[in-house]
Amino acid sequence: MNNPLFVVSPGLYIWSLVIFLLVLLILKKYAWTPLLDFLDQREKEISDSLAMAESAKADLEKVKEESEKILNEAKNQGKSIVSDSKQKAEDSANKILNDAKAKSDEFVLDAKKKIDVEKKKAIKEIKEEVVGLSLDLASQVLQRNVKDEDNNKFVDSSLKAINTDEAKS
Repeated sequence: MNNPLFVVSPGLYIWSLVIFLLVLLILKKYAWTPLLDFLDQREKEISDSLAMAESAKADLEKVKEESEKILNEAKNQGKSIVSDSKQKAEDSANKILNDAKAKSDEFVLDAKKKIDVEKKKAIKEIKEEVVGLSLDLASQVLQRNVKDEDNNKFVDSSLKAINTDEAKS
């Protein structure tokens, strides 16, 4: 098989090998070494980050425990404050109710006294009015001193006048 593609020439073989080695050296110096350095540095950064994360996790656990402790204390204090406030509110409400009841009892008693005074005053005025009307009626009857029939008419007209005055009031 004398295929020109498969013919091995020693000069071509040596130059290919030299160029290949030269490319390998260039790649090692400019590509692989910085890449390996970068990967080493990256690996170190990752391990440092993991160590910091573990430290942060431990610190977070401590903070979490402390915050739960503080939260429980705050809840207990809150319950205490609420119960104290509730008791004070109940005491205050009872005091207000007792004061209001005392004032309302005092107001009712005062109102009853005023009603009694006004009632006595009204009865007195009514009596004075009745006496005055009776005197007026008696004086008119005495002045007219006429027949019984005239007296009856006069009494009827006076009663109508009184009823009319009461209706106006």
